[in-house]
Amino acid sequence: MNKQVTIKQVRTALKRWGKFWCAKELGKGFSRQAATEAIGSVASRNMSAEQIHVPDEIAQLSASIELLRPECKRAIRAKYMMHSSAVNAAKLLGFDSKRSMEFWLLKAEQSLMVNLSAQ
Repeated sequence: MNKQVTIKQVRTALKRWGKFWCAKELGKGFSRQAATEAIGSVASRNMSAEQIHVPDEIAQLSASIELLRPECKRAIRAKYMMHSSAVNAAKLLGFDSKRSMEFWLLKAEQSLMVNLSAQ
């Protein structure tokens, strides 16, 4: 039996998804070691993409987002990952207007609601 996912649940999950990936993109700040000093060292202190632990919920949502149209992905990124106004985020990600971004965002959220309900 499939459980029905609401738009509110999708938006809450997208907020958690956005916070998780924003934290991973920001990194850990400046290194305490000079770049030339780090060249000779054997062990690297930086994490690679393979070493990041991604919770199951985030991985499942990421997989569902990958199935969406490129415009939907950009709209999700503008809303849930960018820390600027909707107008600025829309312009930065190539939308004609805030209204255009909101159209693609709603389409993306509805598609995710259907995809997550079917799983």
